[in-house]
Amino acid sequence: MTVPRLSRRAVLRQLALAITAAGSGSVPIEAARLVHTIAGESRSQPGGYTPVQLTDHEFRTVSRLAELIVPADARGGSAVDAGAPEFIDLLCSQNDQLTTIYQNGIRWLDATIRERSGNNFIDTSAEAQADILDDLVEAERGDSSHNLSEGVNFFDWVRRMAVDAYYTSPIGIRDIGYQGNQVLSSYETPSEAIDFATRVADDLGL
Repeated sequence: MTVPRLSRRAVLRQLALAITAAGSGSVPIEAARLVHTIAGESRSQPGGYTPVQLTDHEFRTVSRLAELIVPADARGGSAVDAGAPEFIDLLCSQNDQLTTIYQNGIRWLDATIRERSGNNFIDTSAEAQADILDDLVEAERGDSSHNLSEGVNFFDWVRRMAVDAYYTSPIGIRDIGYQGNQVLSSYETPSEAIDFATRVADDLGL
């Protein structure tokens, strides 16, 4: 059944606002399906997906972060293949607070890695990118000698939303129960989400 565009926009906004109101990056899988549907429609247009809220640089940075957080493996695609960057951009487009979290976080990330390599995050080496994310994980756990507390909150947001986007996408639904992807920090999909995703996959014939 086709949902009216205005109604879909309203649902998208309600979901985006609920995320920051709840203080976490988690989204209900039912609502996430709508975000993936809108993103998929945009990707199918000539020229592909055009960021709605994030700048090109911010979108590319989020894309690289998502790829590092949930990389592709022999069994399936990465968070980028699952549409995580578009998922995040669409939710940011309906929530100024979420946009600020990502914009400030990316500015912090670029400034911090420039001190190490002289380049922005997306312009530095894969090794340097992985190193700073590993340092953020250590700082999050409280066992790091680096002063990265300002970046820990942003990393938590982008990690949660990238993983949520992945596991609520058709790619992620097929991958549920397989442990091949190596996420940079622990994330356990709630059993309720897995059960629902399984039922959705059965209904859709995935």
